Amino acid sequence: MRCQRISERFDDFARVVCPDLCIVSGVLLDISKEGFKAEFNAPCTVDLEKEYQVQLRLSRITAEPLDLIVRPVWSKFVDGKTELGVTILHSKDTTRLEKYIRMLKDEKNDRDDAGIVSYDSDSLFI
Repeated sequence: MRCQRISERFDDFARVVCPDLCIVSGVLLDISKEGFKAEFNAPCTVDLEKEYQVQLRLSRITAEPLDLIVRPVWSKFVDGKTELGVTILHSKDTTRLEKYIRMLKDEKNDRDDAGIVSYDSDSLFI
C-alpha cells in the first residue's frame, strides 16, 4: 500500500491529541504532508465523514504543537487499540508541517548518503 502513496511517509513519533476522537492521547506512527497514521490505546468513535481538529506534539521539535484539521480515511480496532489513517486538510499549521516534513526528508537523505564518499574530480591523481 505504501507504493500507492502520493508522498513519502516517514516513521516518526508524536503525541496525537484529539478529544473529539478519543479521551486519551494517541501516538503518531508515520506521517507525510498529506496524512498520517496514529494509534490510540482505547476504543475511538470515528466518523469518516467528519473533520477533526488535531494537535501533534512532535518529539523532535519543542515548538508549539501543530494544529491540523484532518479527515479520517480508515480506522480499525484490534486488541484494545484503535489505528487510524487520516488525510490532512488545509490547516493553520500546514506551512509548519511542510517544513517539518522537509526536515524529516533531509535527515533521511543524510542517513542514506552516510556511506557514500564524495570527491572532487579536479584533485584526483592519475
